[in-house]
Amino acid sequence: MKNLLIAFTLLFTAAQSKAQSQDPWTAYMNLSSVHELLAQFTGDFKMEIAMSKGADQAPTKMTVSANCKLLLGGRFLEIKQQGEMMGMDYQAITTIGFNNADQKMALTTITNMGTGTLSLFGDWDEKTRSANLFGQLTNPVSKVVINVRQTVTFIDNHTIRIESYDQEADKPEMKTVEYTFTRMP
Repeated sequence: MKNLLIAFTLLFTAAQSKAQSQDPWTAYMNLSSVHELLAQFTGDFKMEIAMSKGADQAPTKMTVSANCKLLLGGRFLEIKQQGEMMGMDYQAITTIGFNNADQKMALTTITNMGTGTLSLFGDWDEKTRSANLFGQLTNPVSKVVINVRQTVTFIDNHTIRIESYDQEADKPEMKTVEYTFTRMP
């Protein structure tokens, strides 16, 4: 009887301990503090795009509208952009997410200005509320692979800045575009 009581106590303690700790899949699914930050950026935004024309020239600036909403139970922030760019209709969809498993931020962008998908991944920095993301795309003219780096910064509760840098072949990295999202009043 004593052995049965000890066995029952051990089983009960093990079951209770397991219930208190979260299994890996549940931790992967749950929303984190980064997801809570993304949730603060829903709504309508003005998006200013500053495209670099070279080191010694002022960037070309344009403004489009952006609508941000959460997808899939708050796990991803979708940013739909629409307006005019270089005299043409411009549409783009960007998603930003945070992967609890590897603690990486991810960003994808697709636009009507091309058929490629930009996918970037990198580390999240809680202190600066920013991520440095890396990926690649193919230059449609030269067919050369371009290394892309984007820094995404949540400046305050109303502003997001995405700075984009390209590095092609043996050329130095250069800033190509800066996107600034400002919440509409």
